This record gives sequence, structure tokens and C-alpha cells, in this order.
Amino acid sequence: MLDFSIGELGLIGAVALVVLGPERLPRVARTVGAWVGKAQRYVNQVKADINREIELSELKRLQDEARSAALGVESSVRDAVGGLESSLGAAAASESSAAAPAPYEPVSSWRTHAFTRRYRPGPSLDDLADEVARLKRRLAMPGADASVRHKYAMRARVNRPRIRR
Repeated sequence: MLDFSIGELGLIGAVALVVLGPERLPRVARTVGAWVGKAQRYVNQVKADINREIELSELKRLQDEARSAALGVESSVRDAVGGLESSLGAAAASESSAAAPAPYEPVSSWRTHAFTRRYRPGPSLDDLADEVARLKRRLAMPGADASVRHKYAMRARVNRPRIRR
């Protein structure tokens, strides 16, 4: 920032010592140091804000380029799908006009196997665990709610922390 040599800084310190005195000089030096620190933080913050705005503008430009490329790909895909649909429609129309459809004949061999009992899955382990927890809460059994952990032992004569193993 400012180019001061060691000699110039020593001269400024000597003049400040003579003008301010040895009692007020440390307090003034701390105040000046705090002001310089605030100024440096402010300058760094402004630099960071400017860099962030530059990066944001670059990201917006890249986003616009990607969006235009995506729209181009989408339009080309739609054109290709439209051409394919029209060619398939023309082929289906020529095929349907050339051959008459065969009459429907149900095939009885498809249903040769019939299940004697329908499969019904039982409850999952999570369902069973939820049901057990609900029943414990209903019966007020100890250990019913695992989410509540007491810091102190419930029936201890002295409230000492519980040891968890």
C-alpha cells in the first residue's frame, strides 16, 4: 500500500512517542491497528464481492449457452420423432390395407396352471418392531420408548451419570 522504509517508520514512532507520551502511545497504536485491520477487511470484502459478481455473470452466460444447446437438441429430437411417426403411420396404413386381419381365436393353453392358494406376504420386520413398541407403550413396560434417554439413573440413591456400555 504505502512504501515506508524501516528508518521512516522509526522516525514516525519517535515523533509519536514525543507527541503522545509513553502512557497514551500503546492505546493509540492499538486503535490505529484496529482501524487498519478494519480497512483491510473492508477492501478484501469488496474484492470478494467483485469476484463473486464476475463469476456469477460467467455462470449466467454458461447457463444461457447450455439452455440454447438443450433447446437445439430438443427441436432436432422432435423433428426426428415426427419423421419416424409419419413413416410408421404410412407403413401401418399400407400394411393394414394389404392384408385383412385374422379372426380372433382365444388360446386355451395360456391358462394351464392355476394356483391353489393365493400368496399373501406377512408383515415385515419393521412392522413387527413398530407393533412391539406400541404394545410396550400401551402396557407401560420399561424400555418402551428408546428415544428417551435419561441422564441419571432412575432408582439411584445418588444421582450419578448413567454408564452406557
